[in-house]
Amino acid sequence: MKWEKYYSRPASESYIKDTENHKPFLLRIIREESKSLLEVGTGTANLSIFLSFRCNEVTSIDNNRKVLWNAALNNRSLNGKVKFEIADAISLPFEDDSFDSCFSQGFFEHFDDKSIQGLLKEQLRVAPMVFFSVPTAWYPVKEFGDERLMEREDWLHILSGFKVEKFEYYRFMNSKPLEIYFKLSKEV
Repeated sequence: MKWEKYYSRPASESYIKDTENHKPFLLRIIREESKSLLEVGTGTANLSIFLSFRCNEVTSIDNNRKVLWNAALNNRSLNGKVKFEIADAISLPFEDDSFDSCFSQGFFEHFDDKSIQGLLKEQLRVAPMVFFSVPTAWYPVKEFGDERLMEREDWLHILSGFKVEKFEYYRFMNSKPLEIYFKLSKEV
């Protein structure tokens, strides 16, 4: 399945449910009181649209124009305030410390360890904090087929060169955590 097809659904009730499913992750981002946020990997943009009502500036990037176009439609229909830009996460087109925080949801599980580390270094270049959420080994489906569904220890191994301030599980099914989120920050 292509990303643009997957994210072509117009904003609907399912977006509200999806946003509600990510409540612990969103609340953790909101608690930082960031004035400027960068979302890496736009997807439906439902999380960045939600956060645009809480933050002064939310920018969302993706390297797929069709994904951005669909997200912009959702942003308009939900009266969001997100700014969308075509960009490659490997080399972000922003100056150092341009944002207070970066975030992504359902992004990193599509990359190998070395790529994840490079992507995180690039995000920490443009913001002092990075929040991300990924499905765990117990997530029930692989929607694209290339997801690496791993356990906490696997992620902590990948993140061993970073300052991991916090990680938490959320969204449980049958006592198994479906998703985990992390907060990383620059060394002080």
